[in-house]
Amino acid sequence: MNIDKQIYDLFSKTIYHTLKKKKALTYTEIVDGIEDCFKEQKIKFKGSVSWYAVTIKHDMHARGVIEVFTEKGKKLHKLKK
Repeated sequence: MNIDKQIYDLFSKTIYHTLKKKKALTYTEIVDGIEDCFKEQKIKFKGSVSWYAVTIKHDMHARGVIEVFTEKGKKLHKLKK
């Protein structure tokens, strides 16, 4: 799957920024954070935010930027130290 570099950069920076604010977040909280960020910055994105979020989140995990773990039955994501 090829994703436009501008879209990848936009989402990866927004995911990073969203995770930096909190200790750990669920996938749904990450998507909500992306949508909030887009609203704050007045970014109108026509594609599926959730599809790009999950795709780029998985790539960031594969690259070692994000750590995924389970706590109290919830799958959580945080930035690697």
